[in-house]
Amino acid sequence: MKPIGLLLAAGRGHRMGGNKQFHPVQTQTGEKPLVAAAFDTIAAACEKMFVVLGHRADEVAEALNKGSELFSQAENSSAPFVIVDPDAPMFHSIQAGLRAALAANPAASILLQLGDHPSLQPSTLEKILALAVVHPDIAIIPTFDNKGGHPILIPPQIAALILSMDCVNGLRQFWLEKPSYCLRLPVADGGVIHDIDHL
Repeated sequence: MKPIGLLLAAGRGHRMGGNKQFHPVQTQTGEKPLVAAAFDTIAAACEKMFVVLGHRADEVAEALNKGSELFSQAENSSAPFVIVDPDAPMFHSIQAGLRAALAANPAASILLQLGDHPSLQPSTLEKILALAVVHPDIAIIPTFDNKGGHPILIPPQIAALILSMDCVNGLRQFWLEKPSYCLRLPVADGGVIHDIDHL
């Protein structure tokens, strides 16, 4: 079963003047807006995509529609948007997206990607998905240089547990408090930790 894809793109992007999701990035298929490049890193491997939007939601959705061929294809053109408060903590955006994904398919794992991570190598995603077949009941977190990254593959039962938690310090706090619920996968791909602010 393919996972449900979940892209977080709700933040204000203060460090880039509020225009982060529209920042042009170079990809193997040409230049495109950051949000579209991030979407494309996981969309082809997913049964369905959800995109969490907040700041300038309509404009981000339009940039995604125009910039991503995967989004504009028939099977993805109806990717539902989940609208959240852009000033709320990221953990709230994660929970809103997980809730929508579980409602769509309670049995599917969820592939969580950040909207400012545009350079994931396809081979890294293949490794994550392959390891999940062997370990279907725990989350798979790619790491680079001993740092946890994205996308994270989250089984539905762990997603449900995350929904029941109130992690002031975000999803990182959850993994630190529940280390047995995740498996860290070292990869030779800096794209799992490099967001657009550091590329």
